[in-house]
Amino acid sequence: MDRRNRNRLAMTTFCRLAPLHSRRRSTWKRVENISPSGMLVAWSRGDMDALPPRVGEFYTVELQLPEHPVFGQRALLFKSKVVRVFQQPNGGVMAGLESTQRRFKVVKAAEWPETAGSGLVN
Repeated sequence: MDRRNRNRLAMTTFCRLAPLHSRRRSTWKRVENISPSGMLVAWSRGDMDALPPRVGEFYTVELQLPEHPVFGQRALLFKSKVVRVFQQPNGGVMAGLESTQRRFKVVKAAEWPETAGSGLVN
């Protein structure tokens, strides 16, 4: 039975996920679809080195948006809770995340020091 009460946008993009308590342990995952209240994430493709999440765990999700000519590069940050985990027939693990908080984040380009002649190959 389908319990969705919102339309979902079918898309394939990558996001950066990190446990809420440890942002240094971030990893890249593929988003399969997204809605105003959550998203479906491909957690693994059957490899056993990626432990599946548990229902009730919280994650920070960062989804980079296309660059805007006025506002520049931004990302959407979500505080998300795992509400569903299931295994596909091919062994892959999918996770349904419910988003509770959202905000925009400005993404700054890396600043490279430009010293004359340093790092150049002649």
